[in-house]
Amino acid sequence: MACAQDGEEVPDEFEVTLESLLAASPGFATRVTVALCLSNASDAVETLSLGFALPLLNFGDLRWPAAAVFFGMLTGGCAAGTLAERFGHKRLLVMMLYLEALAAVATTAARGSWHLTLCRYISGVAIGAAVPPIFALAEELIHPRKRRHRSLSLIASSFISGSVLVSLLAWPLSLGWTWQAFYASTGLVPLLNAFLVSCWIPESPSFLQQQGRRAELLGELQHFAGLRAAGPAFRVAQEANDGQIRVIEERSISGRLQLLRTNHVVLRLAAICFSIAFAWYGLSTWLLQLFEEVGLEHRYLAAMLYALSGVPGCVLAMLLLQFIEPPKLLAFWLTLTALSCLSIGFIQSPDPNQRRPVLAAFFVCCFNSVSTAVFNVLTTLWGAPFSSSLRPFALGALSVCMRLGSIVAQFVDAALIHGHITEMALLPAVLLGVAAAACWGIALPQ
Repeated sequence: MACAQDGEEVPDEFEVTLESLLAASPGFATRVTVALCLSNASDAVETLSLGFALPLLNFGDLRWPAAAVFFGMLTGGCAAGTLAERFGHKRLLVMMLYLEALAAVATTAARGSWHLTLCRYISGVAIGAAVPPIFALAEELIHPRKRRHRSLSLIASSFISGSVLVSLLAWPLSLGWTWQAFYASTGLVPLLNAFLVSCWIPESPSFLQQQGRRAELLGELQHFAGLRAAGPAFRVAQEANDGQIRVIEERSISGRLQLLRTNHVVLRLAAICFSIAFAWYGLSTWLLQLFEEVGLEHRYLAAMLYALSGVPGCVLAMLLLQFIEPPKLLAFWLTLTALSCLSIGFIQSPDPNQRRPVLAAFFVCCFNSVSTAVFNVLTTLWGAPFSSSLRPFALGALSVCMRLGSIVAQFVDAALIHGHITEMALLPAVLLGVAAAACWGIALPQ
């Protein structure tokens, strides 16, 4: 990045040429989107898998195994920025997908609560460190901006595909499958995705530029995107690579922390990330116990409908993004999510004859639909306010806030799930209302 007179960063000739090259290869953008969608879906499979196995586990107190994956995600999110600078976004993502597969297989050998907690923690570290590279690679490799927004929405929506997939993998549990066989099957998903990422995605352009490896960057783009070395745009990129172009980066940790502290958008996004994670991950982990509490039969079928209910919210959010600014749309969906939480709070009755399990399943599905729309819109703007050098660190910081919300939710919901569903739903509703108000101070850069 070159430095303009007013102190703002502007793209240099090399970066402009790279964007032109990538924008001219829609097939490459499609492959990157598919690979990153599947990677995000595999994260969903590993995150939600324990919720389906909980009814079959006889390990005593399950609060720590339920929270362990989010503690791990917190650790991985904190380390993601530093690891990405050392290894590169692509290499980090591939390593973490392999670690997810290994942790899933190791879980099948768990013989007690603490053994299970350790395996879930390792899986969480891999998930937490994989999320920032997924969205950082999408921000860098997919051009132009309109196509990138569409791809980011699809990547965010792929979490729904992961939740549907894990519910399908869990369906045999109702037919007598062991939870060990279920976990072994979930380990195949990140293993396949690691192979696809290796074959379809090049290394991060910003990482290779910071390493002074621009010639290698051009070679990778030529290989993965099918760019012609004899093309005029490619020759311009080579000429820019040969010149001495100064790159100004904020590289020190202290400098980046200062940027984050002085950016009010970060604080607003942090509040939003904490609130939606507290609400969604808390309910999703304890979903089957919630259905049991309200007297709903066929819990695994209801869980599959819950996963599928995210599709309408995802589609509607993608359509509305074409007409409404993301911050305003995010405030709208957060408000609906808060209202849906309030509706869940009124489904419990002390009298078993007055319970309405079907109505409870409907309200829970409504919650999942609108909260999925929140995630969809949130991912289109949470990396936009930051430069390429700051983006991995900022995404890691926001991921940490999301993991903190997830961790707190496990202990709160575990304490309230039996007999206190109204209180369990009221707290996230209040947090989501605050998050909706925070959206009005967010402005996207032009």
